Amino acid sequence: MAAMQRGIKPIRTCIVCRKSQEPSQLLRVNCVDGVITPTSGGKSHGRGAWLHLSCGYIAIDRKAFKSAFKLEQAPDLSKFKVFLDERLKSDN
Repeated sequence: MAAMQRGIKPIRTCIVCRKSQEPSQLLRVNCVDGVITPTSGGKSHGRGAWLHLSCGYIAIDRKAFKSAFKLEQAPDLSKFKVFLDERLKSDN
């Protein structure tokens, strides 16, 4: 918190490409009850992971969420896939 008071901006790292950027450039997702859900707004519950929107499908292919959230089994990605499909269609 002291760093924020001095004007230092937080930096987050994409779980796929490992590039570090400000949170405004990345998408935060949560894993709640084994379901990967994109986070809207600044507040969210539980542990989060950060990634570029363009890295979303790569994260699914590489099973990056299982390791990012230290899960024993693969998480439910259905909501995340719908989110990606909608966001990427609207960006084109």
